[in-house]
Amino acid sequence: MNPLRAIFLSLSKMPPAVMLLVIIGLAVIVTMSVTGKMAEQENLSGQETSSDGSSKQIVYSRTLIPAGSKIESKELIVRKTSDLNAWEDAATSTSELIGSTAKHSIPAHAQIRKIDLE
Repeated sequence: MNPLRAIFLSLSKMPPAVMLLVIIGLAVIVTMSVTGKMAEQENLSGQETSSDGSSKQIVYSRTLIPAGSKIESKELIVRKTSDLNAWEDAATSTSELIGSTAKHSIPAHAQIRKIDLE
């Protein structure tokens, strides 16, 4: 008898509850292995970015800042951003922005650049 046929015959004689447990067990094992591999890759990529020191504090607008208005502290928020996503002339501290006037309208959640200020 063909070995593949023997396997299918033994599977067909298996009770449905046992078959269900085998399928669930295989699904759990595959899920755990894939999750472990993904977590390992995320840890490696996280270590690469943190070892480069490629992030810095950038000032973002919390709300819309209209053109010609004075910038207040309640309109600003500081976030950590990677160097690749930060503008070269982006403001790095709120103290240099408070009290200055916006030259252009600055949308909410946008980096505040020195070119936007008067």
